[in-house]
Amino acid sequence: MSEHVDVLIVGAGLSGIGFAGRLKREAPGKTFTILESRGAVGGTWDLFRYPGIRSDSDMYTLGYSFRPWAGAKAIADGDSIREYIEATVADEELEPRIRLHHRVESAEWSSETALWTVTAALTSGVEYRRDDPASHAGPSVTFTCSFLSVCSGYYRYDEGFTPVIEGAETFAGSIVHPQHWPADLDYEGKQVVIIGSGATAVTLVPSMAGSAAKVTMLQRSPTYIAPVPSRDHLADHLRGKVPAQLAYDVVRAKNILFSMLTYQLSRRRPETMKGILRKAAIAKLPEGFAVDTHLTPSYQPWDQRLCAIPNGDLYRAISAGTADIVTDEISRITPSGLDLVSGGSIPADVIVTATGLNLLVLGGMTLRVDGEPVDVGRTLTYKGMMLDGVPNFALTVGYTNASWTLKADLVAGYICRLLKYLDRRHLQWVTPQAPADVADAELTSLIDLKAGYVLRDADHLPRQGTGSPWRLHQNYVRDLALLRAGRLTDHVRFGRRGQQVIAPGRETPEARQGPLDLPGTAHVDVGGTRLRYRKTGAGDPVLLLHGIGQSLEDWNEQHQRLSASHTVYSVDLPGFAYSDRLSGTATLAKLANALPAFLDALGVHEPLPVIGNSLGGAVAMKFAADHPHRVSALVLANSAGFGQEVALVLRLLTVGPLAALLMRPDEAASRLTVQSLFCDKELATGARVDHAFALSQRSAHRQTTLDIARDLGTIVGIRTEWRTALVEALAQLDIPALVLWGDHDHILPCSQLRAATAALPRAESYVFSNTGHMPQIERPDEFAAIVEQFLSRVMAGRQTAGI
Repeated sequence: MSEHVDVLIVGAGLSGIGFAGRLKREAPGKTFTILESRGAVGGTWDLFRYPGIRSDSDMYTLGYSFRPWAGAKAIADGDSIREYIEATVADEELEPRIRLHHRVESAEWSSETALWTVTAALTSGVEYRRDDPASHAGPSVTFTCSFLSVCSGYYRYDEGFTPVIEGAETFAGSIVHPQHWPADLDYEGKQVVIIGSGATAVTLVPSMAGSAAKVTMLQRSPTYIAPVPSRDHLADHLRGKVPAQLAYDVVRAKNILFSMLTYQLSRRRPETMKGILRKAAIAKLPEGFAVDTHLTPSYQPWDQRLCAIPNGDLYRAISAGTADIVTDEISRITPSGLDLVSGGSIPADVIVTATGLNLLVLGGMTLRVDGEPVDVGRTLTYKGMMLDGVPNFALTVGYTNASWTLKADLVAGYICRLLKYLDRRHLQWVTPQAPADVADAELTSLIDLKAGYVLRDADHLPRQGTGSPWRLHQNYVRDLALLRAGRLTDHVRFGRRGQQVIAPGRETPEARQGPLDLPGTAHVDVGGTRLRYRKTGAGDPVLLLHGIGQSLEDWNEQHQRLSASHTVYSVDLPGFAYSDRLSGTATLAKLANALPAFLDALGVHEPLPVIGNSLGGAVAMKFAADHPHRVSALVLANSAGFGQEVALVLRLLTVGPLAALLMRPDEAASRLTVQSLFCDKELATGARVDHAFALSQRSAHRQTTLDIARDLGTIVGIRTEWRTALVEALAQLDIPALVLWGDHDHILPCSQLRAATAALPRAESYVFSNTGHMPQIERPDEFAAIVEQFLSRVMAGRQTAGI
């Protein structure tokens, strides 16, 4: 029997408890339960018990927005933070909602019920470890929920990262990892070596230096370290003088602004920030300390997280002679210490491997949507918190350049907004849907730090796009506007119980995006025919024409690049994709003759360059031949019209019985078609295949493709008659032309380039290496550069001629 709640929260750490507090305040009618795999609340702050464990962010931003931090220290110790979380649980009366020892293993969404079914394993009373059978799960229990929020962070609780070091088994002392610190570890009066240079290491060194004989931080490479005050002077000044919540809000705002300014300075003026950090180190370290060796990383500030040391405690320990930093690599561990690659050695009684974390996305749980598994590592994140194609789901990932809780609080508030929106409109689910231009663009890891623990497992992290709302900007002010006040309806779909949600990676563009979702896309009426077009940028106009069976999406990459200096127009040629068919049978002449009226409807009356790919090249030539005063230049990319040879499948479309069979919508056939367009088969992405499959389901698109195939070709190949007449007519015109080709084109072979240059002796030419039928996609930067150079020469020539 499953237990049902409106919202299920996974994780009872800082994020999960904070979300529960917000949910109780802002959606008081919602039922919720928190599942926690461990035996206590607090998450990180209960797990880590190593000496000196503390926050590396100030508590005025790490604390909850609804619960003022009352501690004296801005940089608080782990016990104080854990007590703060526990007090929140008590005051918010959350304890009855928390189920400890429940480790979530899987979650499956059903569109039929609009519910998640979540399976959790009941763990034993000891700390769970994957390699410890005694801690493994007991029986499983299930929950159902309308909304699932995962607040489990992104690293493994049961195991930290420990590199294999030769000779470790011979060491006579103790080797420990901070993530599982032995309560009885005795290091008083002993030689301690801490391997690592991150936040954990710089915390351990001064904390252990008070008891140990000597603590050495052994680092392979330096980390940026910043001394910070342990107390906040503004908070001290306001305490007792104004209401606690007001004082807290003022200090919180001040610290948010300061952290943002520090981060922006680091990214925009890295040398300035390096100088500030170096000067602070020199001022606090003993004379002669090798600052440039031990405290000057090879990367820029905030490529990895800056390590804060309260009141410069690390530097004070070094100055006192109880601590030191050695920058070297380990050769091996010996019974009495460590040998270094440089030939030196460090004696040790205790070795601490502060070598980082192991990532574990979603706490290791698996997701399925209507039976389809979700590959989280290949899925786009929406607003840094939801997953493309996954309904009623959020994950909390805090900031890497500021306090984690700042982002967690924004996520919690956004979910509350969504839940209320769904209720007001009697809807049951919401799911982000990435437009094709987002899914097909360059994607990066959700967490963009260059830290080792991120780079080791980056493939398991969700992806992010290049711009909002598909990118986490690490900017609190931008996210505040986006999540607190931004529209809830951008790039998402809503639905009700029983409506199918397409699983991630399987959605068609018709389900994932509408025909007008691309920026600048619209329809225009041209003589009673409705044509879809796209307009971006500013400057001299240029027109882009796609190939047979294709659409204006073929030009997405060039819209991004050419728009910097041009007003770029692309169009679904009549009958193709989302444009209406012209009356009668589609022909090359009809497609070309529709363009003058199309441009007039858009207010473009002057001659302009026309760039055509494949069939689009033939249309461009026909347009120029019939309306030479409308065309100032031609760019023909792998253009039809210069030879008989063409791919077999296009020749077979001219054979009636075979054509009907070949044009039947089939996903596998769409995949093969898309793959044939590129030399690099990785470009045949799922999104492109889905787009091609969606177009193949449109009857007007299929019929127009058949009409054009028969107008231009036969089973033998492309007809000679129209090619010869068109090229001869074009050769008589004084229109500058550039002919481009990919050397691995399997649709129209590159050998046709020679025929093109022979037929158009004044035309320029260019060959893209290791490129297929669509160089504008496969070599987007090179394509744009070649086109811009050509157009610049054309313009210069016209000015010289006085035109």
